[in-house]
Amino acid sequence: MSSPDKGGRGKKAPYSTNLCRVPEPIKESVERFAAAYRILAFDGDSKSCENLIKSVDDATASLGEAEEEISRLRLELAVANAKIEALVNEKESAIANLLTALDLSSREGVKMKSLIVNSFPEIQEQHQTSKKSKREKIK
Repeated sequence: MSSPDKGGRGKKAPYSTNLCRVPEPIKESVERFAAAYRILAFDGDSKSCENLIKSVDDATASLGEAEEEISRLRLELAVANAKIEALVNEKESAIANLLTALDLSSREGVKMKSLIVNSFPEIQEQHQTSKKSKREKIK
């Protein structure tokens, strides 16, 4: 058996051909696939050619399914992130409302507010920010 004819330079391939650009990362895979097809076509084994094409089509179809799954998961992640953001905003609002409610002039209110603010670092940080903005408004 001689080497399968690729066509070109005055030679006719025993199958129809087309020229296309291939991304560099998959070049070797495409060349191996084309070489396997040429060998099968050269031997006149059309059934094996069809099976080779079907196996590649099946593999690429599963890639499409994986891409769909990735898209679905990205959408779920975006929804989950939006829910988390809403919960964080709700928590910050609740903390601000709590601090406002505890902003009493009585001794008990001041003690309770101090206890809550000092017990939770996130409340303490928000309270400090709130104090600074009140000072700035007064000026």
